[in-house]
Amino acid sequence: MATIYDVAKESGFSLSTISNVLNNGPRPVRPETRTRILETMRQLDYHPSALARGLASQRTYNLGIMFGVVESAAIVINAYSAAILQGALTAAADTGYNITHLTTPWRGRDVSLSQFRDRSTDGILVVAPPTDSDLIPALASLKRPLVAVSWPPEREGVPSIDQDDLYGARILVRHLTELGHRRIGHLTGHPNLVSAGMRQQVYLECLAEAGIEMRPEYILSGVYSSESGYENARILLSLPERPTAIFAGNDEIAFGAMDAARDMGISIPDELSIVGVDDRPLAAYMSPPLTTLHPPFAEMGEAAVRLLIQLVEGKDVPATTQLFKPELIVRKSTAPPAS
Repeated sequence: MATIYDVAKESGFSLSTISNVLNNGPRPVRPETRTRILETMRQLDYHPSALARGLASQRTYNLGIMFGVVESAAIVINAYSAAILQGALTAAADTGYNITHLTTPWRGRDVSLSQFRDRSTDGILVVAPPTDSDLIPALASLKRPLVAVSWPPEREGVPSIDQDDLYGARILVRHLTELGHRRIGHLTGHPNLVSAGMRQQVYLECLAEAGIEMRPEYILSGVYSSESGYENARILLSLPERPTAIFAGNDEIAFGAMDAARDMGISIPDELSIVGVDDRPLAAYMSPPLTTLHPPFAEMGEAAVRLLIQLVEGKDVPATTQLFKPELIVRKSTAPPAS
C-alpha cells in the first residue's frame, strides 16, 4: 500500500507541499505542482488516511447533533426533528462532514458535560433546547463551535436558526380575526420552549390590535402533543361561552383538539375553527384538512449546519438568529363563525 512518503519520492516534492495539496492549505500550491502530485497519487493508488487528515488539520470532520425535547428514539418519526435532521445531513454531505447523533439524554452540567470535553466532534448543533435547562450555557462554557435551533440569540452568545414564530403566529391569528372570530382560544406548547412563548405573545398582541378583550380562561398551557391538545380542548369547549376558534400551538395539539370537538359533537368548521403550526404530513388528510403554517424545517437544518461549519473553520459568525418565514396554508378547518 502506497504511503505519503512514496508520493513524495515519486513526485519529487516535499511532504509539506503534498500536505498543502491534501488539506488545501495553509500555504498555496502552484496549479502545475498540484496537478503533478494528484497524478502521482492516482498512479500509485494512494488514498490519504482520514485520521491523518484530521490530525493535520486538527479536525475530525464530524459534527454532533442533539435534540432538546424530542426523545432520541423518536427523532426519525417526529416530523419536526426528522426535517431538521434531513437538512443537516444534506449540508454535511455537501461539505465533506459527517453527522453523529448524540443520543445520551442531558442530565445537567455536573453529570453530562464531561462527555463533551473529548473533542470527538468539531462542533455541536442543539435543536430546540429547553430554556430552563443548563444545556446551552454548559456547552457554551467549553468555548467550542456551537449553534442552536430555536434559542434566544441574546443568551450565552450562541448563533441560532429559527422559524419566524412572530410572523407565523401573526398571520394565523389575523386569519381568524379577518374571518370574523372574536372568541379565540389558545392551546400552548411546552412552556420552556422559545416557540411557545413567542406564539402566545403574538396571540395576545393580535387580540389587542383587533380590539378583542383577552380572556384568561381561553389560554391553556400544555405541551406539543395530541394528548395535551385533546385534554385542554375539552376544558376550553366546556366553558359556558366557548370560543368559536382555537389557535393551537402546533399541529399535534390541533389534532387532539379536533378529536375533542368531534367527541363533543361540535362541527368543524361550522361551529369551531381550528388552526395549527408546522404542516405535519397528516394535516392535509384530517377531516376536515387543517389550516396551518408550512415551515421551512429542512432549510433550517441545512442552514444551521453550514453556520456551524463556518465556526469550525474559524470564521467570524455573529451571535444572532437567522429567521425563516413559514407559509400560511388555508384548508377547510377554518370558516367565519356561525351567526
